[in-house]
Amino acid sequence: MGASSYPRYRFDHAFGAPAAAAAPEPAEAVDPLDLPSLSERQHRAALAAAQQAAQAEGLALGRREGELAACRRIEAELSATLDGLAQRMAGLDAGHAALMERLEAQGACVLVALVRRMAPRLLDRVARDEVERLAADALRAAGQAPLLTLRLHPSLCRPLEERLAGQEVFKGRLDIQGDPALAVGALEASWGAGSVRRDPAAFEAAVAELADRAIAALHPPSDPIPSI
Repeated sequence: MGASSYPRYRFDHAFGAPAAAAAPEPAEAVDPLDLPSLSERQHRAALAAAQQAAQAEGLALGRREGELAACRRIEAELSATLDGLAQRMAGLDAGHAALMERLEAQGACVLVALVRRMAPRLLDRVARDEVERLAADALRAAGQAPLLTLRLHPSLCRPLEERLAGQEVFKGRLDIQGDPALAVGALEASWGAGSVRRDPAAFEAAVAELADRAIAALHPPSDPIPSI
């Protein structure tokens, strides 16, 4: 078959001519959140920063909780300490009050004991005045009796005579007698219708009895009674 017997190839475009660009297919809509926005380096840096922030927040929270727990513990200990101090102060106050009462009682006992010991001296000191006072009472009581006898210690006879000299109460005879057997400050007055007597020993016994009763009332039985 000869070459002239084949039909000639026909093409829409000649070879060597630039082909027409195909029309681009329309792109699908993409969500911006689906697009990568960070690199691996940035991602790691952001993760490290988040970890540091979380650690810092955890440390701060732990510190606050620790400080709060410490404050509560300190408040509890302080409250317990204050309660203990209050109880101790109450005990000290009670002890102080008891001690003061004891000291006051002891001081009162000392004073009573001093009075008891000084009673004879005090009675001797006022003996002259008491004798003169009782003699004057006897003069008034004797009234119209013919005789009034006064017996006392010889040391007080002259002072009594001087004291009664010139008296006009008793009109009868006044007989003043010294008796060494009588204590200083003792006086025995007698007249027909009656008599009076002053005995310093009776006063001393009364003072001693009152002192003993006062000391017994002031001091508990277990406490020693001070001796003067």
